Amino acid sequence: MTASPRRSKRPRAAAGLLARRLALLALFEDEFRPGSGQAALERLSNERSIPDEVREHAAGIVRGVDEHRADLDARIAVEAPLIPVTELGRVERTILRSALYEVLYSAATPSGETMRDAVSLARIYAGDAARRLVNGVLGSVSRSGGGA
Repeated sequence: MTASPRRSKRPRAAAGLLARRLALLALFEDEFRPGSGQAALERLSNERSIPDEVREHAAGIVRGVDEHRADLDARIAVEAPLIPVTELGRVERTILRSALYEVLYSAATPSGETMRDAVSLARIYAGDAARRLVNGVLGSVSRSGGGA
């Protein structure tokens, strides 16, 4: 059956999307209260009974974005020069930072999965214009050899 291999990957892909959504929520809160990302992640994980694997993945994203924020913002500025990073919507900026962190610094996840999830999250939380922006920036990074 050709469908079996796809099914076996779905739980992992769904866990990745859940981790990215959780990281997005925590990092979005951090936009309003800098330094609160890890605490927000813990609170959200506990409230939603998030599995440890998903929690750890999300925590890695939140930590990575915190550690590499200046580099991530510089890369966003290069890839989307018409809109200053500070003028991007908070949701778009948060999605771009977290996806770029995974694509550029985390070998744990295939960049294609990260990019698909980021575009999906942008569409859900910020609309079609944000989806196009995220897709364009991540596609440009991928084409330039910035992602695996």
